[in-house]
Amino acid sequence: MQTIKTNKNVSKRTTNLVTSALLAAIICLATGYILHIPTANGGYVHIGDAIIYLSAAVLSLPYAIACSAIGAGLADLTTGAFIWVIPTMIIKPILVLCFSSKSDKIITMRNVIASFLAGIIGIVLYMFVEGLLFGNMAVAFTLTAVGVIQPIGSFIVFIILGIVLDKVNFKQFYAR
Repeated sequence: MQTIKTNKNVSKRTTNLVTSALLAAIICLATGYILHIPTANGGYVHIGDAIIYLSAAVLSLPYAIACSAIGAGLADLTTGAFIWVIPTMIIKPILVLCFSSKSDKIITMRNVIASFLAGIIGIVLYMFVEGLLFGNMAVAFTLTAVGVIQPIGSFIVFIILGIVLDKVNFKQFYAR
């Protein structure tokens, strides 16, 4: 059996920075380019929130906040959804606050409930921003109805990814 050598000289901070950068890149790709479905308001439906939830369950809070803001903001920037960059960089880190990375597992009761709550919080906050940007809360509410698909898809993808990563003991390997 082959063993994996680990470098004991690599600090936890370096590991967190590298993991945060990797997750930010994956968030950008999953948000802007994988299953990217444009909507009528200039935004789009995506599964990038699943990776944001995953980062919140793996990384400590400051790193999860940074990678969610950077990854989702870059997705809006690179896909031309310029009007959404600033709101996204504010809203996505708020979603991270629901989660905990303190368990040895990704899928915990708290993180399952958190992914449900984060979906609701995201819908409400984006609906509020749409109302401010477009000046009509009734239109924002109608446009947000399409956006309900996003948190449902992200919830499902987060649960599947979390179960798979928990099966291979990802957090124990990551914590070394």
